[in-house]
Amino acid sequence: MKLTQRLLLLCIAVAAMSADSVTAKEITKSGNLHSTDVDFFNSTTNQPVKTKFWYLAGEQQCGKTICLAASQNKRKLALISHGAFGSPIEMNWLGYALASQGWLVVGVAHYGESWVYGKDTIDPSVLARFWQRPQEVSFVIEQLTNEGLLNLDIDNSTVLMLGHSAGGFTALALAGAKLEAGKSERYCALDIAKNDKSCAYNTQQTTPYTKDKIDKISKVQANMVDARIKAVISLDPALGHAVNESSLMNVTVPTLVIGSVENDFLPFKQHAQYYAEHIKNAELVGIKQGAGHFIYINQCEHSFKAQGVLLCKDREGVDRKALQQQVLGHVFSFINRHGLNVLYKG
Repeated sequence: MKLTQRLLLLCIAVAAMSADSVTAKEITKSGNLHSTDVDFFNSTTNQPVKTKFWYLAGEQQCGKTICLAASQNKRKLALISHGAFGSPIEMNWLGYALASQGWLVVGVAHYGESWVYGKDTIDPSVLARFWQRPQEVSFVIEQLTNEGLLNLDIDNSTVLMLGHSAGGFTALALAGAKLEAGKSERYCALDIAKNDKSCAYNTQQTTPYTKDKIDKISKVQANMVDARIKAVISLDPALGHAVNESSLMNVTVPTLVIGSVENDFLPFKQHAQYYAEHIKNAELVGIKQGAGHFIYINQCEHSFKAQGVLLCKDREGVDRKALQQQVLGHVFSFINRHGLNVLYKG
């Protein structure tokens, strides 16, 4: 895929990871606001799982992989899922913002569709195995209690889950959303889908689903839900056109959906608005001012495109940084309005 091939040009050499160790590389942002890349290994899937931690740092020498500030609230834990063929790096703006407010934030790099693993690992067909994303998030949540990782005992039973695009779906899937076989194909054949860039990814599914495959996927989807997810913030989520409507009734945790109304990639009505309309008590925020699908990733300088849409260059007059500040305002208002700071009180 063009986006994948081009993003791979940006890749730096990634060190090989041992199956019986955790490796980490620390990157300091400013003051005690830090970011550290941590590599895990999932022996069940026989695959590496790369993550990025954003946090308020404490003593530099604590004898652990990550040294959190002594003031760290042990229950303020947030995870972030990136969009298709992206990485947690593109979510730095969000990770650092949450960390600055006392959250321990972990971004998960999804194997097979994240360039951070190296060009040989990219596999476009992994998009059809959508259930792997929630499973990877659950795996990472489980690893957070590993001895030697953190200097504080973090409570991983109350998680704020965030995600952008395919990651937005991932966040909602962890709370109960499920896809419906054949729905995406039916939608993408309609005239209303002509401007929906996500329909281009349907080409990865070249053969119809058999009944046996549908039954198997149904069983796998039942295992996507993670009860540790206590609230969801979904940024311009993808796959709204493919989600089973009744499954959204099972999403009962506080949910905030933010989407770009004048979308250049995912039509607002069929994706962000669709989710919010069918999730009970979900809150919907429509970002206007010419905002496109990629205002939810870091500001960048390159000219790469996804399905013809520039990742870094917004429409004329659009201030991505200002819009991200607007999004953060909605994020923190949601957190305060639902008492999540109280829920996660240490």
